Amino acid sequence: MSVITVENLRYRYPHAKELALDGLDFSVEKGEFIGIIGENGAGKSTLSQALMGLVPQFYKGAYGGTVMVDGIEAGRTPVAQLCGHVGLVFQNPFNQLSGAKDNVYEEVAFGMQNLGVPAEEMKNRVEEALKLLDIWQYRDRNPFDLSGGQMQRVAIASVLVMRPDVMILDEPTSQLDPEGSDEVFKAVETLTGSGITILMIEQKIEKLAAYCDRILLLHKGKQIAFDTPQKVFSMPDLKNYGIQAPAFTRICKAEGVTLADGTYPVTVEEAAGVLREKRLGAPACADGGERAQKAAGADVAGTDSAQAGGPAESAGSSDEQFCIEKLDFSYLADVPVLKNLNMKLDKRPTAIIGQNGAGKTTLVKLLKGLLKPVSGSIYFHGEDISGKTVAMLAGNVGYVFQNPDDQIFKYNVMDEILFGPLNIGMDAERAKKEAERALKLTGLTGKEKENPYDLELYERKMTAIASVLAMDTDVLILDEPTIAQDWKGRQIIGGIIRSLSERGKLVIAILHDMDFVAENFERVIIMAHGQVLADGTAKEVFAQEEALKKARLQKPYVMQLCEALGYEKSYLTVEELLKDQVS
Repeated sequence: MSVITVENLRYRYPHAKELALDGLDFSVEKGEFIGIIGENGAGKSTLSQALMGLVPQFYKGAYGGTVMVDGIEAGRTPVAQLCGHVGLVFQNPFNQLSGAKDNVYEEVAFGMQNLGVPAEEMKNRVEEALKLLDIWQYRDRNPFDLSGGQMQRVAIASVLVMRPDVMILDEPTSQLDPEGSDEVFKAVETLTGSGITILMIEQKIEKLAAYCDRILLLHKGKQIAFDTPQKVFSMPDLKNYGIQAPAFTRICKAEGVTLADGTYPVTVEEAAGVLREKRLGAPACADGGERAQKAAGADVAGTDSAQAGGPAESAGSSDEQFCIEKLDFSYLADVPVLKNLNMKLDKRPTAIIGQNGAGKTTLVKLLKGLLKPVSGSIYFHGEDISGKTVAMLAGNVGYVFQNPDDQIFKYNVMDEILFGPLNIGMDAERAKKEAERALKLTGLTGKEKENPYDLELYERKMTAIASVLAMDTDVLILDEPTIAQDWKGRQIIGGIIRSLSERGKLVIAILHDMDFVAENFERVIIMAHGQVLADGTAKEVFAQEEALKKARLQKPYVMQLCEALGYEKSYLTVEELLKDQVS
């Protein structure tokens, strides 16, 4: 039985020339898990709003077609009534939380209180949801004191407790650590098993491929495909729609191996199975791998040579930028966040990874002067900056917040980007030159006159990055730069990191995307509970099983496949693996 039926759905935002949704036709069965993919601007979030009735009731504009949810026509049913059937988890958790409650428990219970759910049932639902999403331990904390990833899980829980027939999740794992992402997907799997229908918009293609029943591919508002992950990710023209197939699919395509139905594998288990079968009886290479059968010119990753091969050559560790000595920090007395931390940072692009709440953001805020140490010292170019203000460090250390809305306040993009350079004393001519360079690097050229708050989240993130790039600081700190970014956006950010590194700048990034880390960073630091568990090259760090386990981290997908195949030599990226295999 179809719980969702969409027929010839068309929609155009007010004052827009192009259709945001253009003739969508599909149906979803009860208990299905549907992944919705497409490049930014494809219409994914607009579709989610149409399923909730927000389009066209809240977002006005030209609307046509029919959306039926649980037998109710979404476009003609009051949103308040529809909320009893459909729950929506927003892309940005800051937009989801009410701000009316002082702790996580009450925040999650808030919606049920408004509906008059009996107290005992409310208690059971809240406890079940918080434990399912591994946030029970934060029940007494203020939601806005949590990390971004923890806040996202609170937002999911606040919708989950309402027990909707359909849940729509708009990039719910974008701010979660790898294990947190797994918990969300496993929770979703449990929910679909109980009969709840799930539609998830997500950029983590490998996760969708592993868990979804079907994939809906959108491009410029049009429905391109709606089929199994294997069939959708086997499409030869995915790149034309701004989508990169899962790493396992790209490897198997290059190797020329398929599943029994002629499609390419999409999971590590599928890929390992067909590759192992192909290689039975074949002589193994000295490194434990085998030669690829395809020529070197195979379409492997859909990237140019600038994207291939993983991190660049080390810039060396002699160019010391920061020296951290015996650093302690606490937000609350007797609850240490950083404990006796010692660290040196040179000019190598450095990724700081770890589970949500590990102390990563706290550390970089200390480097920027946004926080002051309880004890210990932070030296920058040999000078103790522990007591320096943000303003005093502004010309040297740039910082891009996790949430771009925390640092955007001007009425157009160009003014936003110019503000920083002019504020630190840069002359107008140079400031304009740096702003134009930043616009080009971030792909925002042509958006100069737009109000940043009229832009999508991924564009606001790029605006925030551009505003700091234009200041031309010696150090750029990026807190979760890939949030809300599609494949093209990830490429842009990777290009920015390489460009700055070539110019002798230090880039420090906090990330939960292990594959992006493997592709773009020379140095990787694992943190957990305010301490460093591992520090070295990406290959060295991802080989440290115990540290990864303690930090609740996973290896890059290619490394996972190498282990499944029993390779003695490990590879970080698809490009690195295939280059070695065909050489």
